[in-house]
Amino acid sequence: MEKTHAIDTALLQRLRKLLGHRCEHDGQVWRLIDILPGEGLAVLESDLARPPIQMDQYGRASHRANAILQVRILDPVAGELTREMQDLLDCLQSTLRA
Repeated sequence: MEKTHAIDTALLQRLRKLLGHRCEHDGQVWRLIDILPGEGLAVLESDLARPPIQMDQYGRASHRANAILQVRILDPVAGELTREMQDLLDCLQSTLRA
């Protein structure tokens, strides 16, 4: 099992203030919808106007749902912010200034 570093309280508060904010990541707009401190993940939801069709367990078209992206907050070895999370934080915080 992979060890996860604990997220300090200041970082957790900083992330919680950004819940609901949107930013661009890998050419797509995402919205921060949840922080899972126990798992060390930030959860983002695609902000597409027309989300893709999801398939049921038999491969049949079922419903439309936005894509979900989970981003590791801290590097499991170094215990520092992952590069991906740092980029997201920079983008999300720019929305606070705008």
